[in-house]
Amino acid sequence: MKEADLAAFGGMSRRAFLLAGCAAALVGCAGPMASGSNTVALPIADGAALASVNRFRASNGLPPLSIDGRLMQAARIQAEAMAASDALSHTAGGRLPGRVSAAGYEWSTTAENIGRGYADYEAAMRGWIGSPGHRKNLLNPNIVHIGFAGARRADGGRNYWAQVFAAPRPQAPAGGVAFRGQVLSTGGVLRFP
Repeated sequence: MKEADLAAFGGMSRRAFLLAGCAAALVGCAGPMASGSNTVALPIADGAALASVNRFRASNGLPPLSIDGRLMQAARIQAEAMAASDALSHTAGGRLPGRVSAAGYEWSTTAENIGRGYADYEAAMRGWIGSPGHRKNLLNPNIVHIGFAGARRADGGRNYWAQVFAAPRPQAPAGGVAFRGQVLSTGGVLRFP
């Protein structure tokens, strides 16, 4: 490219032009964005949301869960992806096992509840409690951590909610015993060797 041609690009130097071109090319390689730029997060009081889940579990004789930031991220990605596409889908933000692993959580068991149209988290929670498959996830005795999120399109639209549950993968003893994980969903149990 001739220096005279660069004038059309605001007079930037050849080096700046090439750097801008490389940056633009790399953006195209990045794949889908983890966070939906056309979505907004719905307000959830983390303490109240966790208390709601743990009250339900306690009333069914189960121990409490604790919030895990990695699962919060996996839930946020799912809620934003559903809101951005306006589709209630367990795979909108990627398959659950991959989403949880990508967030850095080494899981042995994972499950997810999703919902659409509920005005707030408490309403979604009531819906999940009343649904046999979702209720099963809430009452899974093997899970110990939870993440949750809500999102809607920035230009309006329906509210989308996600809960992600998991238990960490136990450390293999010296000599290594193979461990098999499982994914629980409203559709049943998937086992991964």
